Amino acid sequence: MTSPTAPSIPFPRSTTRLACRTNPHWFAPERTGSPSARQDIERAKRACSGCPIATDCLKWALTHADLTRIGVWAATTPRQRTQLRHRLENRLGPDWINAIARADERARQRDARPPQPAPAPQAHPMWAHPYQPWREPLTADRQQHNRELLKQALTQPTTPTPRPTRIRAEAY
Repeated sequence: MTSPTAPSIPFPRSTTRLACRTNPHWFAPERTGSPSARQDIERAKRACSGCPIATDCLKWALTHADLTRIGVWAATTPRQRTQLRHRLENRLGPDWINAIARADERARQRDARPPQPAPAPQAHPMWAHPYQPWREPLTADRQQHNRELLKQALTQPTTPTPRPTRIRAEAY
C-alpha cells in the first residue's frame, strides 16, 4: 500500500532534547536481525514512551510512508506502521489521511477557544432586581414594585404552624 504524503500533518518539532536526536543510532539500526540491533530497537521504543511529541511523530510517520520505510518512529517498527496504516484504511476509508488531518484541525480549533463561563444560577423572581439603597435612588417604579411585593406577600394564605404540645409524664 502506498500512501500519499499529507502536507496538513507537519513534521513534529520540539524544543526539548529528544532521544531520537541525541541517540539516532538507536532509531535506525543498520542490521535489524542482530542482537545489538534488537537492543537498540528496544531502547528506542522505551525512549519514545516518554517523548512529548510521540503522538505527532506517529501521525507523521503513518502519513509519510515513503519517508519512514526503516527505523523506529514513535515506538513502532516499519511492520507495525504498515499494519496500522491498513487498519486506519479499513476503519476510516481510503481518505484516512485527510480524516486524521480534519480531526487534528477540529481539536486545534476546540483548544483555541476560550472556556465558556458557567451560566449564572436563576434568581427567584422576587429577588431578580434587588434594591440597593446605597447605590440607587428609590424611584417611582421601584416604589410600585415594592408595593406589589407587599400585596403579594399579604394576600397569600398562611397556615398557622401547630405548636408542639407538651407531654407530661404522669407519676405512678
